[in-house]
Amino acid sequence: MSLLAKPFPTEMTTPINLEGNKKMSVEAHRNLFCTAYDECLNEAVKRGWNSFTCVRCPNYTVTHVSPENSIEAFATQRKSA
Repeated sequence: MSLLAKPFPTEMTTPINLEGNKKMSVEAHRNLFCTAYDECLNEAVKRGWNSFTCVRCPNYTVTHVSPENSIEAFATQRKSA
């Protein structure tokens, strides 16, 4: 079992582009399958950020995302709060 470091989301001044530019896509900036994702999302809301990135977080590359996982799968399989 691997332990995650303290999550470290970073504010983005420009919104993530859901279509088009790969550099600004959700997959390029967030690890949706990270176990700390909800915590980071809550932190961004508390701070009033319009958007955030996971790229500078030490946990960004920890969680392996299998090819069958996608943004669509993520959106339809979210656990309820």
